[in-house]
Amino acid sequence: MRGHDDHEPVFIRSRWGTSRYVFNHRNPLGLALIVITTIAAIIAMFVLNSR
Repeated sequence: MRGHDDHEPVFIRSRWGTSRYVFNHRNPLGLALIVITTIAAIIAMFVLNSR
């Protein structure tokens, strides 16, 4: 069973020197959100382009 020490949060602070939060790719939910957001953006571009 996994311990609580290796817990990775879904959101982490950006390392670019800003106070923004980004999805954490080391967390499975964060990785899924990155993939879903990318797919949704691509679909939105195709829908907007077809009009």
